[in-house]
Amino acid sequence: MATVTPTFNNSVTGVPRVIWEALATGDTVEAFTMLQQYGLAASVQISGTFGGATVSLEHSNDGVTWFTAEDLFENTVSATANAIYEVSLSSVYFRAAITGGAGDDVDVILVLRGNNGL
Repeated sequence: MATVTPTFNNSVTGVPRVIWEALATGDTVEAFTMLQQYGLAASVQISGTFGGATVSLEHSNDGVTWFTAEDLFENTVSATANAIYEVSLSSVYFRAAITGGAGDDVDVILVLRGNNGL
């Protein structure tokens, strides 16, 4: 079991990405803290080898109580196979979550849009 820390990647100018790589069931997943107003809107891509796992995006305003994010149509951002969602987010903390499964290796990429940069 590993600790997965999100990385911040802005290799595409003006397109900040938060990436949780190689998630596996049992990993400890660290949260990303939104530092400015990038959380206005986002796209979430969940892809990889699921091995029966369910992977979701969670958010919180206190870093203690977590809620599964919802897309623009109020569907939970939760996948058992490759998926992409459009979401509107304004929380402070975000993290990927993985449950169930075995032999899984999943990446979660959160592409942020908003008024300010980090």
